[in-house]
Parts: sequence; structure tokens; C-alpha cells
Amino acid sequence: MRQVADQQVLDLQQRLGENEAHRQSLEEKHQHARQALEHYRQSVKEQREADIRRHEQQVQQVQAELRQAQQTIAVKQDETTRLNQEGAKLVAELSHAKQSLYEQLTQNRKLEQKIDTLQSLHLHAADTERQLAGKIAEAELLAEQLGAANNQMAPLKAQVRELELMLAQASAKVQAQEQIGEQLRIYLDKIATTPATSGADR
Repeated sequence: MRQVADQQVLDLQQRLGENEAHRQSLEEKHQHARQALEHYRQSVKEQREADIRRHEQQVQQVQAELRQAQQTIAVKQDETTRLNQEGAKLVAELSHAKQSLYEQLTQNRKLEQKIDTLQSLHLHAADTERQLAGKIAEAELLAEQLGAANNQMAPLKAQVRELELMLAQASAKVQAQEQIGEQLRIYLDKIATTPATSGADR
């Protein structure tokens, strides 16, 4: 009975060890997933903040360029007025106005390119959010697997404790029987040696 109990305890301890190793593996995966997710979230946050700052800088630059353009247009209007008043300079000032218009068109094309870049960044941010949602789902799945493993280990631990108690009780009985046998052997040896001693005295 003791050998069977010992074997059952060994088997259950082995299974418990395997389940413990599996649980630890799941915990490590869950920890790694959380760390990767946190790192990914931080990276996305920093990227988004950088995009926002860059967007704000671009907006400020565009506003400054627009103000400069408005100021340039006002100057050109004054120049046009003076050109109307100064007939001798009409051709030269008109040529200068055409050059300024070309520069404004060039600036407008640059602004359109910047708008296209901002739209591309917005699409990239949406794709990043979808990837983040996938990472979160993966982390939740690992958490569910870890919970299931812990639930499976609970009855095995209880069974191991019960068998260990039975083994301790069996060991106590064996020790008690061995003590009784030892006392009986001493008593029999004493009885066996007593007649020989009495004959020698006579």
C-alpha cells in the first residue's frame, strides 16, 4: 500500500511539475506580451505626439507663409497703384508682379504636397491602431490560457496533499509496528536468557 501511495505521489508530483512549468511558460509569455504591448503603446504614443508636433509646426509654417503671402499681395497692390501713377515704370513693375505670382503658385504646390503627406500620416496612424488592437487581443487570449491552467492545477494540488497525508499516516503505522516488534524482540530475548542464568546459580 505504501509503495502504491508513493508511486501515486511521484506521478502526481511529476504532473504537477509539468503543469507548473506550463503555467510558468504561459506567465512568461503573458509577461513578454504585456511588455511588448507596453513598448508598442509607448512607441505609438511617441510617434503620434511627434506627428502632432510636426503637424502643428507645418500648420504654423503654412499660416506664416499665408500671412507673408497676404503681406506680399498688399505690397503688390500698393506697387500696382504706384505703377498706375507712374506710367514710366508700368512694364518693369508688371514683370515683377508676374514673378511674384509664379512664386506664389510654387508655394501653393508645396502646400499641396504637405497636405498629401499629412493624409498619408493619418492613414499610417489608423493602421497602427489596428495593429495595437491585435496585440491587445493576443494578450487577452494568453491571460485566458493562464487562468485555465491555474484552474486545472487546483484539483491536482488537492489530490497530492491528500495522498501525502495518507502516506504520512501509513508511515506512522509502520513506525509504530516496528517499535512494537522491537519491544517484543527485546522481551523474548530477555525470557530466553533468564533460564540459563538461573541454572548457573544452582
